[in-house]
Amino acid sequence: MSASSRRIYRGNMTAAGSITFNAPGTWVTPARLLRVNVEGKGSEGNPGNPGTGGAGGNGGTGNAGNAGTGGGGGGGGGGWHIAFPKFGNSNPGNGGQPAPGGGSGGGGGAAGGPGFSGQGGGSGNSGGSGSAGSGDSGNAGQPGNAGTVGNTGQASSALGITFPGGAGGNAGSGNAGNSGNAGNAGSGGGGGNGGGGGQGAPGAPQVGGNGGGGGSPGGNPGGGGSAGGGEGGGGGSGAGNGGSGGRGAFPSAGAGGGGGGGGGFGSPGNPGNPGNPGNPGTSNPGSAGQAASPTTSPGVVVTPQSSYPITVAPGGFVTITWNAQ
Repeated sequence: MSASSRRIYRGNMTAAGSITFNAPGTWVTPARLLRVNVEGKGSEGNPGNPGTGGAGGNGGTGNAGNAGTGGGGGGGGGGWHIAFPKFGNSNPGNGGQPAPGGGSGGGGGAAGGPGFSGQGGGSGNSGGSGSAGSGDSGNAGQPGNAGTVGNTGQASSALGITFPGGAGGNAGSGNAGNSGNAGNAGSGGGGGNGGGGGQGAPGAPQVGGNGGGGGSPGGNPGGGGSAGGGEGGGGGSGAGNGGSGGRGAFPSAGAGGGGGGGGGFGSPGNPGNPGNPGNPGTSNPGSAGQAASPTTSPGVVVTPQSSYPITVAPGGFVTITWNAQ
């Protein structure tokens, strides 16, 4: 589309005039027209492209909790003997062994004399719970990437003159991703229970004492004592071994005490869980493109009664003016 205006002169002169193009077209020069002034501009620049947010960091590792310590072994029960001194006395039970780094062992039971049963051994002490594991920190997020600068606006042109478009907008930026969350630590394992103390040998009849129960988990029970001047029961194995029972008077004047049970083993720590990954970074848009600035080219030489193509970018224009010639 174009708009034109002309002034009328008599004689052999071409009247002054102008024509404006807001869209592409063709201009035919009037007769005797040799020089014109051309003004125009291109389209607005394109906006800058948005940036890209960075990836979120990986979550941290959750480390397993530490194992609990074992329980101590139970003490052995004391042996028993009758009143005849020629057969000798019975022996007390032996103390249970402590678990390495864990619970202490129970004490051995005292031997029983005439009319008295042997005393039972003491129970071993339980082990302690393990400490919780640790959670490692998450990794930092990745940096964001900038977008690209917007394209320059389209140019307009006429009569060999180019009118550039506006500059493209600045590129948008991308924000870094968020750091991953720390891992969740595993809880510590439970301590093993102490082994049970062995039973002291009863005073009558000549029956050996029962062995103490094993501590959980994994402790073995102690052995029972023998009658008739028999040996004390053996201590059960475990984190801390149980003490053996006391021996009865020999040959048939007493009975042995029961062995203490072995201490239970500490439980392993629970596994940890990894932390959640961080959220990705956000994207920022680019800035708007700049408007094109009109420029003017005076004194452009043309050929009378000739056709010239006119290129007009969207939002641009081309205006041709001339004086009377």
